Amino acid sequence: MPAKVVGVEDVLKGLSFFDDDMYNRIKTVIGPLMRDVESTAKSYVPGNSEMLSGWSKPISSDIKYRPFPKYDSAMVRGGIGYKEGQNKKFKNGFQVENYVYNVSAAGRIYETAGRVNPQGRAPFTSINEGGGVVAYEKEQTRKTRSRSTRSYNSNNPFAGYQFVTSLETLTSQPKLPGMRSGTRKTKGRLIYKAWAKKSPGIYQEIVNTINTKAIDFNKATEVTRAA
Repeated sequence: MPAKVVGVEDVLKGLSFFDDDMYNRIKTVIGPLMRDVESTAKSYVPGNSEMLSGWSKPISSDIKYRPFPKYDSAMVRGGIGYKEGQNKKFKNGFQVENYVYNVSAAGRIYETAGRVNPQGRAPFTSINEGGGVVAYEKEQTRKTRSRSTRSYNSNNPFAGYQFVTSLETLTSQPKLPGMRSGTRKTKGRLIYKAWAKKSPGIYQEIVNTINTKAIDFNKATEVTRAA
């Protein structure tokens, strides 16, 4: 008895269905995974007692300048969320976009502080013979300062160093097969740390989804010859 032969037209129709089904499958899979990144990032938010005491103190209402954002763990945690982006289909493919965000000012500072200067902004020019750091005094003139510290004007010249080194070390992204290595802009302590932990599993789930659908499609559209 002749075997069924699937024609070219049927295969093309199958490809169209393949795109639609793959789009829906990936949307279904990736949503819960990204929400897991969100909840993991929230779990990394330190309590107020874990920060330098001055950062979590109430801000005086008498100041006449824009203050450094006060740290409040509840606000930082509440500023982390998940959102579905522009998920849409094209003629030759589709886009599935999901992201976890961190919108509180203190949360963004905690997330990224030290990316450019791992030990804070340099307040010194030389090292003593005994290994001690020599800090600039406020009274030093602009002319005598180096370019890197020329505009430095703080009552505590080691404030940047003390602030950054008191925080948790920044987490870098893992190297994944077929993916570019992360840059300093992908280092962080909250959502970037959560992504570093969860991304290998997320990418693997997406690959598994694609492979499963491809296998099902190949079986459904297999072309055989008549006996």
